[in-house]
Amino acid sequence: MATICKGNKWFDENAIDTEFIRQHEVLTPMGSKHAPLSSALVLEKFREKAHNLGLVLRGEKGALRRDGLAFMYVADVEDNMHPDYALSIGFRQSSDQSLAFNGMCGTHVFVCENGVCTSIVKPSKMKHTIGNVVKNAGFLDSKIDAVFSRFAEDADAIHGQVELMKKTPLTDELLGKFVRLANGEWRGDRFVKNPLLGSSNLMHILEELENPTLNSHDDSSVFRLMNAVSYVTTHKMRNPNQSAMASRMMNNLIMGLIKPDFTPLGDVVDITEETAE
Repeated sequence: MATICKGNKWFDENAIDTEFIRQHEVLTPMGSKHAPLSSALVLEKFREKAHNLGLVLRGEKGALRRDGLAFMYVADVEDNMHPDYALSIGFRQSSDQSLAFNGMCGTHVFVCENGVCTSIVKPSKMKHTIGNVVKNAGFLDSKIDAVFSRFAEDADAIHGQVELMKKTPLTDELLGKFVRLANGEWRGDRFVKNPLLGSSNLMHILEELENPTLNSHDDSSVFRLMNAVSYVTTHKMRNPNQSAMASRMMNNLIMGLIKPDFTPLGDVVDITEETAE
């Protein structure tokens, strides 16, 4: 699932139209080493790379800050082989030296106006410097390549995770472990509740598990639990940031219960201001 979180300081209605972006983005250098990167150009290259790989982007969402200095983009990747879930991809950047270009990919791609992203691809980071943008014509292409290469690698791993969930029976013992760990954890001699989920959302998950809104009532696998988690985090939680973080945490928790050597994919990064060097 792909999500953008932004306020009223952002254009969103036409923000996946490259001509609209070009008309409203601001590309004024803010220093001797600064070379602003056009978000319209990045989006064109992003789409071109997806097309060349045979990937179809659906549900595209974009947001261009009204001052023309920052842009966010996310989309789901169509996959007819796996119609019951989707993988997502995206990027964010600014042209005022505050945020470099960075791509994202995973089961839940989330980008917020404050710079917080989920499943960021660290090797794709590209600062808007003369050396990167002007002197190295292929540098942007290599960074976009890094995003799609990571997507291909993670997609194989995620498909494997989902297949494992579908093959694993949802036993009372496993569900009990999930409830205990999802609710919080013991730290020393005291119990610390999970601040991302909370008791009410945990109850919503159990209710959704008992009576699925969108998914099969006949599914007796762990995938039914993951679907319940996904529904609650996307339909019951009003805070998009909390929703993205909780969805990721619960996915990792479930996978850890059925595969002890499970290693989470991607990163959650809180971006701080940076300047071109």
